Amino acid sequence: MSPCPHHDDAGAWVLFALPEADEPAYRAHLETCAECRAEVARLQAVADVLPMAAPQMVPPPDLKGRIMAVVESEARLLRASGPEADRVPVPQRAPGAWRRILAPLGRLRPLPAVALASAVLAVGVVLGVVLSGGDDTVTHTGFGPRGSQVALVVKGDHGEFDLRGVPAPPAGRVYQVWLVSGNARPRPAHALFNVRSDGRARVEIPDSLKGTDRVLVTAEPSGGSTQPTSDPVIGATLT
Repeated sequence: MSPCPHHDDAGAWVLFALPEADEPAYRAHLETCAECRAEVARLQAVADVLPMAAPQMVPPPDLKGRIMAVVESEARLLRASGPEADRVPVPQRAPGAWRRILAPLGRLRPLPAVALASAVLAVGVVLGVVLSGGDDTVTHTGFGPRGSQVALVVKGDHGEFDLRGVPAPPAGRVYQVWLVSGNARPRPAHALFNVRSDGRARVEIPDSLKGTDRVLVTAEPSGGSTQPTSDPVIGATLT
């Protein structure tokens, strides 16, 4: 049986890149074509997962200024054009920004899963750069076991340990993160972790670091403790 003639439109549909004029007809087509519905579902799974795999990257310091300059320039043009200038039809399936970003990809039909994966991953990386900010991110070099590398990356009030070459905790124990403010007793953060076989770990600290002077790590019994039972083996100073 020959493939559906609309089979190649599935990639553009998933990427919100199908021309708006063609959307109603393709939506109606999906209601009657099991082949195209299956292809859309297969490609949608790729599109949904890959952006989450795109790492956030710290943008150049002047990127935010360049973006805001473009925004302000467009706002001035809209004001000069009158109150009706920005009244445009709203797409039913995607915000205008997504459509402008992804529309060129629709011209790449047919769009197989591998190509779709690359395209969506690229978009995810770009958005990660733009949205991650970066101008309030500070990296603190910490201490750890001999031969290890410890960095505490702080963005706003939250942080993440980047650990390399750290040995696993003793048998039956787990690493636990503690927050210390001044001379107060360490308070447990909601972060228990182990390291990979190569000694690496990225440990997100969900608690706010506001007012915290030091972030320490001890080896505690499995399940964690309410107060440290051993000396810190990893740590970093924020002030």
